[in-house]
Amino acid sequence: MMYYYRVLTLILTAIYLLIGGGFIIYIYDSYKRTRQTFLLHMSVGFFFLIVGAALPVLSYTVQILDSSMVVVAILMQIAGLSTVFYSIVR
Repeated sequence: MMYYYRVLTLILTAIYLLIGGGFIIYIYDSYKRTRQTFLLHMSVGFFFLIVGAALPVLSYTVQILDSSMVVVAILMQIAGLSTVFYSIVR
């Protein structure tokens, strides 16, 4: 039964990463059209945020989740949120 949850978790994480990747590509395409640097900063921030959120889930499914992976994921999320915040207030 636990195997099915791991497969479901991987499938849902893949969907999450695909949607997030599409969102990042859409923001970057907007940057290429307008050359407004806040969009570039925002796309980088969302990249860190999305990868940082998926990292613990992926490491859990392959059974290598430890405290250091969680710390790295939280640091990536903080960097992502900070970059998005910077792109908005600048």
